[in-house]
Amino acid sequence: MNDAAPPQLPDRPWTEDAGALATALGSSPAGLTSKDAAARLDATRARAVDAGGANSPWRLLARQFTSPIIIILVVATLIAGVLGDWLDSVIILVIVLLSGLLDFVQERGAQASMDRLLGAVRLTATVRRDGTATEVPFDAVVPGDVIEVSGGDVLPADAVVLTATDLQLDQSSLTGETFPVDKRPGPVAADTALAARSNLLYSGTHVASGTGTAVVTATGRDTEFGRVKQSLAAKEKPTGFERGMTKFGLLLTRIMVLLVIVIFIVNLVLDRPVVDSALFSLSLAVGLTPQLLPAIVGLSLAQGSKVIARHRVIVKRLNAIEDFGAMTALCTDKTGTMTAGEIHLSAPLDLNGRTFPGLLRTAALNAMLQTGKTNAMDQAITRAAHGAGTDLAGARALDQLPYDFTRKRLSVLVDDPASPEGPVLVTKGAVEKVLEVCTHATVDGRTVPLSEVVDTVRRVVDQLGSQGFRVLAVASTPTGTAVEDNLTLVGLLSFADPVKPDAATTISDFADAGVTVRMITGDARPVATHIAGQLGLDPAAVLSGSQIDALDDDGLAREARRTRVFCETTPNHKERIVRALGHDGETVGYMGDGINDAPALRAADVGISVTGAADVAAQSASIVMLDKDLRALLDGMRAGRRTFANTMKYIQMTTSANVGNMISMAVASVVLPFLPLLASQILVINLLTDLPATAIATDRVDPRQLRHPQRWDMRLIRNYMLVFGILSSVFDLITFAVLRWGYGAGESEFQSAWFLGSVLTEVLVLFSLRTRGPAWRSRPSPILVLLSVLVAVVAFTIVLSPVGVLLHLEVIPWSLVGLTVLVAVVYVIVTEMVKPVFWRSPSHRVNRLRWPVSRHTVVPATTRK
Repeated sequence: MNDAAPPQLPDRPWTEDAGALATALGSSPAGLTSKDAAARLDATRARAVDAGGANSPWRLLARQFTSPIIIILVVATLIAGVLGDWLDSVIILVIVLLSGLLDFVQERGAQASMDRLLGAVRLTATVRRDGTATEVPFDAVVPGDVIEVSGGDVLPADAVVLTATDLQLDQSSLTGETFPVDKRPGPVAADTALAARSNLLYSGTHVASGTGTAVVTATGRDTEFGRVKQSLAAKEKPTGFERGMTKFGLLLTRIMVLLVIVIFIVNLVLDRPVVDSALFSLSLAVGLTPQLLPAIVGLSLAQGSKVIARHRVIVKRLNAIEDFGAMTALCTDKTGTMTAGEIHLSAPLDLNGRTFPGLLRTAALNAMLQTGKTNAMDQAITRAAHGAGTDLAGARALDQLPYDFTRKRLSVLVDDPASPEGPVLVTKGAVEKVLEVCTHATVDGRTVPLSEVVDTVRRVVDQLGSQGFRVLAVASTPTGTAVEDNLTLVGLLSFADPVKPDAATTISDFADAGVTVRMITGDARPVATHIAGQLGLDPAAVLSGSQIDALDDDGLAREARRTRVFCETTPNHKERIVRALGHDGETVGYMGDGINDAPALRAADVGISVTGAADVAAQSASIVMLDKDLRALLDGMRAGRRTFANTMKYIQMTTSANVGNMISMAVASVVLPFLPLLASQILVINLLTDLPATAIATDRVDPRQLRHPQRWDMRLIRNYMLVFGILSSVFDLITFAVLRWGYGAGESEFQSAWFLGSVLTEVLVLFSLRTRGPAWRSRPSPILVLLSVLVAVVAFTIVLSPVGVLLHLEVIPWSLVGLTVLVAVVYVIVTEMVKPVFWRSPSHRVNRLRWPVSRHTVVPATTRK
């Protein structure tokens, strides 16, 4: 092992010459050697932001024992132990350990599964090692490494610029600046503000355009981002499911505290022993809470992630699954999602719309010689040029102005042997943006003022757009500098990207599932309108970028309700659209893979990207698809709904049963001369009846529950708890009366019979309440059935054998067993009768969208030649 000391990191790297800085760090423009990099790796990783962080197994294990439910159980254990009731102490401690360890094993397994899956989308950086460019994971970048960057790259570390070609950095996430800033070599003054340090690249920001190299000066905690994260301990924005869990926990906590105080006081007034009253009150409070909720949620999420992964969808953040299922609006780009994503050059055209083969070589000079991030249109031009045998021999790029999302142009200054006038600037881009820098045009070999043909050009572009073609303009001028001014418009390029055969059907299926699909594209209105018609989206409900600019946030929220297609958009427009929909109550999913999608991905409730996306897009997303396929996304969303539905089953069933038991025992503790159940007996009942619930994650869900988005509804949960809790309590009190005054049961016999009755009623009613329809029409999962039978067998064994003595129970006669079973069966029958009445209430039905989804005739996609 190399024990060489790591290099001393500079305090103010922006004040130093980059070359000298590289030397001081033991590096050079050719980068580090592999040996030097390996020697620095351990020290670098020790300074990582998450070193020893929340994903540590020990920290994960400790976290399982810090919830309010666990703390209450531990307090009860201490009280029981101090007062000498070691049997209760051991039982409670076993429950605490089982619950915590179950959570730990599940979360650890889910974390390991996600780590394996995320290997496919792990961020990498291009570094120079041994003089050769190589890809390494972010956590393998060390101080002194020389990194190569280009448009779309996320920065793995803080670094000082060595070389730059039109390099622009989007550092808004760190500095809040709206627009990208230029970066270039050269030291700046020591007191230069962070945002103005023109020679410094910051970890976590991303390259907007251009290319460059830089020497790494800081990683992990030593970066500007690292210092912010360490000082603020920033957390990810909580998902909607997490917010719902918090509200639910607060509701239970308030009820629990009130319950402890009231029941304890009542028992003291009745002159019950203080110790028994305290333990009884605590046990009732603990019994109210769904003790295995963290475990059930973990199991459901893990099961959901596995199901979703079968559809080639990776969940980076498990809790995002619930929001995935709650999604009511999906915003997505067009290319590759709704269309085939195989853009090809349909034809090079002159300004009158006629085929113009000579334009292909001019366009190829721009597309093939530019050194920035290539796109599908550049690739289409390159393929067409190769197919036509276009010869660019001897041509080379002298300079360039890279594409950005404001100019929407790319210009390359070319030294072309075929040009007798010397270097020529070739510009390609959005038609209107190219027209802005043109003064002349070429028509039939003649150069004329642009004003003479501009109306014709726009008419041709509109005609092509109305047929679904994307159009770029090409301009050029002989010049010695890369300045976009006084150019001559020479032709148009039309591109075709056919709609996917199943896209319209998939969008219709999303609508049937309660999700409105909105297309957000940078294309011109005619193209967007044509594609919208083919997809079945309302071609009249279109909003352009200029119209968005004219609206304030409230106005955009109103317009976004009815709009299905947004065209001519910028990254800022996309983010505003997502926020406008969210402001109006939608759960918004956004699917994108480009640099310009990053702001919208971060703003969405569910950010969805694809493998092969720009680094910044992959980093901003919570869900990553292995294939850019809307059908797979739809299937994954349904799996998310299934996960949420199963989690809600547990919460509704357990809390209602617990509320019923708590009411029953609170009443019984007042009217009976003894406690209806001891603390240890209550806790064992809770443990047994929670075991079948662990299989809820594997349970089947009724198809009608998957037809609409599902969200947390605290009113529904409250009403469910009251209605079915009171129903349960009524049967409990009937059982009390029969046992005490009808059967004449004494304390031990009463507790034994009700122990069995409590377990049987909760296990049997589980099969009724797990579905909103008739229980016999909904088949439960085999594991749920198996665990339920096992729990019932254990309950019978406890009250029919000497084992019950450990819980202060006695063996009860078969006649009492039969009576208890009869009451449990009648309770399930009555529950089946009450259930349809409850779900018929308008306030208890599945939440539907506030606005109807527009349905339109789908125009079949045509294959263009």
